[in-house]
Amino acid sequence: MKIIIVGGGIGGIAAYHALRKHLADASPPVSIVIFESHESIASTSSIIGGGLGLAPNGLRAISRISPDAAAYIEARGFAGEVMTFRNSKGALLGRFRAGRKARYGLGELMLPRETVHDALLQELRPGAVAWGSKVRYVKENIDTVEVTLEDGTVETADLVIGADGVKSVVREAIFGQRYDAIYEELTGVGGFIPMASLSETFRASLRQDPVTMTFGANGFFGYCPSSADPTDLKMAQLMWWSTYETRDPPPRDTPPATILAQLMARHAAWASPADAPGHPVFREIMMLGCAGSAASKLLVLPGYVMPRLPHWSSLSGSGRILLLGDAAHTMPPHSGQGVACAVEDAVAIALLLKHYRVSHRFGLDDSLQRTATAYEAVRMKRVGKILDFAKHGGATKKTQSWWQEKVRDWILWAVCKLPESLNDAQFGYDVEVEIAKYIAKSDCEPR
Repeated sequence: MKIIIVGGGIGGIAAYHALRKHLADASPPVSIVIFESHESIASTSSIIGGGLGLAPNGLRAISRISPDAAAYIEARGFAGEVMTFRNSKGALLGRFRAGRKARYGLGELMLPRETVHDALLQELRPGAVAWGSKVRYVKENIDTVEVTLEDGTVETADLVIGADGVKSVVREAIFGQRYDAIYEELTGVGGFIPMASLSETFRASLRQDPVTMTFGANGFFGYCPSSADPTDLKMAQLMWWSTYETRDPPPRDTPPATILAQLMARHAAWASPADAPGHPVFREIMMLGCAGSAASKLLVLPGYVMPRLPHWSSLSGSGRILLLGDAAHTMPPHSGQGVACAVEDAVAIALLLKHYRVSHRFGLDDSLQRTATAYEAVRMKRVGKILDFAKHGGATKKTQSWWQEKVRDWILWAVCKLPESLNDAQFGYDVEVEIAKYIAKSDCEPR
């Protein structure tokens, strides 16, 4: 059995590790290769993106395929288990418990996306990734899938997994262009600032409210440390991001001076309890973040969503093409679950293939069909709920009227008062447990 994974980002690398782990005993042996358009690991890491919050369920899923990778991430991420919500006048709306280690065994981590990617890359076998292999199109035949590269090379596989993101070429092989990504009229701007560059008063404020989310009438602004020890001024960084509504997505190469002017227009008048004479917090972050220094990283990240797919496998029902991560369900950053869901998808596919192909020894066609059916049954309902949650989260960051601001602030205040147990379904989720439940139920049903 030959498997091609298209995309060498976090989801694709996670899928490789999950498949290697769970199909190791397959007979005949399974071959797995990743096609990645970037030329090298270095070029991939340099553009992989900004900061993220890795939820407990995401770290749990990573630990299921690579305990070493999970330990690498946990040792480097900042424990952002409590988030402080404020409005643009500096008023405290509440403190939200975002996934405490004491409750879930693993805690919410704030860190660069690059760190998660690096953790998974370290365990790749030589030759696992075909770097510089850009896929032009994918076509399913009667009993194989053809993958055509930009240079004209054609590869065939028994199973193709699309982990190629929001503008997925693999998704087009199933659905054409009916489910192309749509700009959601929200754009994110942000990056990283060396902690040593910040004023002492600001650094001191991070001891009380390290993860701060501020909501205004014309956007959102968040910041927090992005490394395990924020007091290590040689290494520690602050990650920051501003989200705002705009009809047209700005170019990713927008000059820093232009970005700074736009940020100032939105946030310069915002207040914070951490403001000090000569060092208003938001101005300080914006000036340093857009300074263009080699030590700071600045990113423009327009937000894209796509219509809900009717299902994630081939329309023919063969199950020879599967999608995961953003290729299947583009996760807006407001969900805090993008990486987590991609890794959960990867683990789910591998566990189901192990059950149907290795443990039960179904024929190839039968095992692929059963895997696709089970994968969708387990994952689509969960992912749909998260997407609904993210849609509401994005709405809080759009332009607000006076009345909408008041309602939003009250809702955020109320959310912070709710019992922590309401987050259990999200943060306590264990993909291995859910797959086991599905298998136990389906194996008992008459066929």
